Amino acid sequence: MTNVSKALYQFFSGFGIPAYVEYTPPDDAALPYITYQDIVPEWRGEAQIYARVWYRDTSFVAINAKVDQIEAAIGEGVSIPTSGGAVYLSKVSPFGQNMPMEGDDTLRVKYLLFNLQAPTT
Repeated sequence: MTNVSKALYQFFSGFGIPAYVEYTPPDDAALPYITYQDIVPEWRGEAQIYARVWYRDTSFVAINAKVDQIEAAIGEGVSIPTSGGAVYLSKVSPFGQNMPMEGDDTLRVKYLLFNLQAPTT
């Protein structure tokens, strides 16, 4: 696992619900959880990444509260220490948007956009 991968996991797993690299939640994973892209840009590079917050609910109250928690943790940008330096995450506009899930009226998904800078990998 690269320093960037470790930093992303550290950040996204810090919100009281499980976090998984996108498309890797176990078949028996219970909602809520977060999925995120594990992208490692070139040294001193940057990339746009996304995360998705998944809940099963009839309203958006709980999922919006979790997104607010993530947004507050980022602020104007957050530096996540690594053994070789740091990874920097900031919000991209529009930061969060609902993803409708056809065929399941209780599945709530928020799509979040970030800019990832990784001066070290």
